[in-house]
Amino acid sequence: MLAKLLKYDLKAIFKFLAIFYGLALIFAIITRMLFAVNDSLLTQIFAQIFNGATISMIANILINNLMRLWVYFKTNLYGDEGYLMHTLPVPRRDLYAAKFLAGLITLSVSTIIIAVVMAIAYLTPESFEGLKNFLLPITDAMDSTMIKFMVAIVGLVFLEVLSILVSGYLGIILGNKRLNERTRWSVGLGLVIYGVISVVVVIGVLIMAAINPEIGNSLLTGGEMPNISVLKPICILAMIIYTVMIGVCYLVSEKCFSKINIE
Repeated sequence: MLAKLLKYDLKAIFKFLAIFYGLALIFAIITRMLFAVNDSLLTQIFAQIFNGATISMIANILINNLMRLWVYFKTNLYGDEGYLMHTLPVPRRDLYAAKFLAGLITLSVSTIIIAVVMAIAYLTPESFEGLKNFLLPITDAMDSTMIKFMVAIVGLVFLEVLSILVSGYLGIILGNKRLNERTRWSVGLGLVIYGVISVVVVIGVLIMAAINPEIGNSLLTGGEMPNISVLKPICILAMIIYTVMIGVCYLVSEKCFSKINIE
């Protein structure tokens, strides 16, 4: 039954996101074509216009992905649809699990689409070589490769976005336990929960800095060039903390959701 719930949720969300995916890809292709020509002032002007549109659509994909997930979560489980959803012969944990997995999958697809759009619009042998030369000192200091470094950065950003998603889910669940002003409570509590996660990450980094003098000197000592190699353990720690906090939010959300009252 979980698979059927997930299929239903993915269909509803991707139907909305497909518009932004399509527009982003179209703008990226046009941007690439105009930059390739770039033989007149008019072409340059249109190239910059579509370049801005491409960047805007990249941001819109991520923002609308999150917004759609939150709105769908609220309307599907707490709106008029909620009365039908909660009469289904499935455990409530499956209802929440389907929403979480839908978020995980759609955000993953959006990340891939964004990477494809950026590659279409901007990736050339010259830009790749420039990026490689820019990252080379960083990857050498971290004893890594460019691919591993970029995967780590994308992974860290993805975990942060996922933590924003589950913060919003938990905020909606707790906010709808209120008797009035539920939307305001949902937004406020979601922001507070995400703020707590961010503070935990910062505290974790500060503890690491206090324990490891090399990291502490690089982060807390002014007037000196920071040691880039310390970014590796910091990124690893941040990814671990984000993963743990996402797991905690999931378990808390699941427990609170099991006591849902949509009246």
